[in-house]
Amino acid sequence: MTTTIWILKAVIALIFTFTGIYKLFLPKAKLLAKGMKGLIDLEEDQIKVVGLLEVLGVGGLILPALLNVYPFISVISATCLGLTMVIAGWINHKLKLTIIPNIVIFIICGLITYMELKSF
Repeated sequence: MTTTIWILKAVIALIFTFTGIYKLFLPKAKLLAKGMKGLIDLEEDQIKVVGLLEVLGVGGLILPALLNVYPFISVISATCLGLTMVIAGWINHKLKLTIIPNIVIFIICGLITYMELKSF
């Protein structure tokens, strides 16, 4: 069970780290060119905040469990990252874009939350 949780966390951490770093350091035009069409209605500053929150969410997902310091923060981070997929899915649906990746990431975050809570 622990190995499964860490594999799922690694997948989510990679996804959110890369997208968060892209949002932090790339201009909006390049993000849109890379296929992040859901960002079209957001301002540059809003995109940077979203990127920062994604990277911080990854830190909250990995570090507390890794260091065994307040591991419950990892559950909260997985839940919050999953909730970002609800918002992203809603935006993508509104723009008539696919929501399949949002659903998959939401399910993985939900599994992490469930398995972490079960281990307490």
